[in-house]
Amino acid sequence: MEQAAELLWRAALRRPWTKRPLKTDVEAMAAALPPGDVIDGVFRARWAGTSSGALAITSGALLFGQARPRQHFTELLRLARPGHRHSPHALAIPRGDVRKVSRTSEGVAVHTDDQVIALLTMNDPELRTALLRLSHRAAENDVGNPKSRTRVLPHEALWNTRYPHGGNRIERRTWPAPAGALQDAGDAWRRVPPWSQWALAVGVFVGLQTFVAPVGVLFAILLLTLLGLTGEAAVERRRLALTGPETELAEADWIEARVAGAACRAWEETLREPSWSSPALDATRAAFDGDHEVDAVIDLALRIHDARTQLGAMPTGPARVIWQQQWTALDAAAERLGQRADALIRHREQAAQLSRELAQLAELERFERSALVVDDLTIATSVGGERAGLSPVADDIAGTRAAVRELIELMTHTRAPLATPVDAP
Repeated sequence: MEQAAELLWRAALRRPWTKRPLKTDVEAMAAALPPGDVIDGVFRARWAGTSSGALAITSGALLFGQARPRQHFTELLRLARPGHRHSPHALAIPRGDVRKVSRTSEGVAVHTDDQVIALLTMNDPELRTALLRLSHRAAENDVGNPKSRTRVLPHEALWNTRYPHGGNRIERRTWPAPAGALQDAGDAWRRVPPWSQWALAVGVFVGLQTFVAPVGVLFAILLLTLLGLTGEAAVERRRLALTGPETELAEADWIEARVAGAACRAWEETLREPSWSSPALDATRAAFDGDHEVDAVIDLALRIHDARTQLGAMPTGPARVIWQQQWTALDAAAERLGQRADALIRHREQAAQLSRELAQLAELERFERSALVVDDLTIATSVGGERAGLSPVADDIAGTRAAVRELIELMTHTRAPLATPVDAP
């Protein structure tokens, strides 16, 4: 134990003295250090403004210690499972039991199956980064554990595997215009050839100035205002103004943020598939509004995100149980929303498979035409008049066409979960 306490304290000395835990708190959790674990860092853990202890991140566990347990630490010990409580002064949570690490309004929350540990990390960005890095490792450790995969995060869900390399990005597919008639008028004016625009504008201006002089100037001002309000620059400014909530949601790294990001990415990839612009999917494109579905997922994700924000940091005392119940309910709502993102992902995967089938069908049809030529040449050059092997090629073409029809029907059935209402707070 003395050797473990010495190793932990040496790691704590690497921290600035203003962010270093007390030596007594470090020694209190030394008994919970598993033998052979590598110490990644020792930090001062703060549960409230006046309550702090020691936190050690090792290669196998998270260790918490407080030499003189106060209310916050006593509550942590009470909610923890017996295997995590090493003594009245130490708590050890294996990394495999960490289901998720999420940002809160005041720091970071570490989620296990039994409790949520809220830590204040606003003044310690290094600790916040170290804790958030645990979230991805926890997901990797849960892959081989089917029992744990059905806990806080369903890792078998498709949306949980859709992490883009450039970071989560949430963007709406449709943007509201300033006014329907105003935007339509601006678009109609821009569709007129440039020479016609100049001729019409100058003609109207000269005519109005000739008969009713002030009205011509007013017409010119209104025309310039119309072009300014409906131009590409104005539309882009409105789009950037509307992306504020989506950007904040993408940076939260909560379940609903990853669900919305997965839905956006899946639909963008679907639009890039060659099969989506194929005539074979004309009916599907007419019956399925993917842009609207993505916007609906984003709207529900924003509602869940706003509810989390209103919850705030985890309170102390009896209110903590109510807070955890509400947080769990929000996680469940976000997971149900993930079913709609999963439907979009399956739709995209089927579109990719259909692209491959259509490419194969085009090749087979080309071979069918060449097989007719080969068959004619075989008949012309053979003595017995044997035919070329046209039947196998025709059979392959028929089989591929049947596969294409089945895929189109399957894509229609896949959209069924999108029509199911998802309850959100």
